[in-house]
Amino acid sequence: MKELDPHTIRPCLACGGTNAHLESMLPPGRRQEVWRVVCACGQTSQQWSVSQGAAIRAWNRNLAQENDLASLSKENVTPQSHLKN
Repeated sequence: MKELDPHTIRPCLACGGTNAHLESMLPPGRRQEVWRVVCACGQTSQQWSVSQGAAIRAWNRNLAQENDLASLSKENVTPQSHLKN
């Protein structure tokens, strides 16, 4: 399963469920709807996207970032700063 596949919504990080769906709204002053992914458990993207594919990619990307952070903490790896003093 590709991380950025716009047709594949990954399971929810909070509950592990696969009952996530797209939600849309039409904000005042806009001509097109904005989208986000919402899980049945209530977990949702904080970011609204201008297309369905972009909303799914944002959901999947956020899950990947959360998984990266979780794997770092499991390995007791401390991220190093690349900033020079």
